[in-house]
Amino acid sequence: MNLEKRMLVTLTDNKEYIVMTTIKLNNVSYVYLVENEKMENIKLCVEETENGKIALTEVTDMTLRQKLIIEIFKNLQEDSIT
Repeated sequence: MNLEKRMLVTLTDNKEYIVMTTIKLNNVSYVYLVENEKMENIKLCVEETENGKIALTEVTDMTLRQKLIIEIFKNLQEDSIT
């Protein structure tokens, strides 16, 4: 099972996040999350499967984060056009 748009997930910080979109970049799956209660709190995470469960690891590399943000917003713009 993979995460999909509008799914609600709870992270280890015990906060709920909404999946805004998912993208694949260089064969790696990434997820753009927004906190349900505090919309300015966003997370960019790598999505992996470990022991049959989804594992999310936050992206901390600033160069990668910038690339992801560009790709995510391209993706969101394309979705809003169609």
